[in-house]
Amino acid sequence: MSGSSDPVEPEARSGSRGLLILALGNPLRGDDGVGPAVLEALAHSRMIPDGVELIDGGTPGLETVLLLQGRRCAIIVDAADIDKAPGEWQRLSSDESAVRSRDVQFGGAIHNAGLAEALALGRELDLLPPRLTIYGVQPLELGWSSELSEPVRRAVPAVCAAILGEIGCGAAAKDAEDDGQDTDH
Repeated sequence: MSGSSDPVEPEARSGSRGLLILALGNPLRGDDGVGPAVLEALAHSRMIPDGVELIDGGTPGLETVLLLQGRRCAIIVDAADIDKAPGEWQRLSSDESAVRSRDVQFGGAIHNAGLAEALALGRELDLLPPRLTIYGVQPLELGWSSELSEPVRRAVPAVCAAILGEIGCGAAAKDAEDDGQDTDH
């Protein structure tokens, strides 16, 4: 797996099992809905090249591995506790220590498996794409609400711009970021 920030190779964008942009989260739990919000903004931008598949993965737990299986490249967008201020975000590789397991918090209960556990399972079963990137956005509120908090809402255009830049939509990425007026992440 490459941790580089080079644009995704054109061949990774072609074919139905090429590049996947996977949003995780529950839009009824406040900032946990940032993944679906980014996915919706990307879809409405009309800047996504042919061959890039956008999937709202919801809150699947270990089943996330099945969504990643057979892909050449995947980008995951999710709310994440990354020890930053609410609305700040970070681009992570799947093997960075910042992708933490919930084991300590939940006592290892398999029914509470999250992204870290799904990635660990995928690594063990050799099912992860060769190139996997995660965009984690620090949440403020995770209670019952269909709205994102203000700092997380402001982060959506910048995360979209970063993803568009990563998949090789350079000028379009700058336009998307300018539309959001907030370039600090």
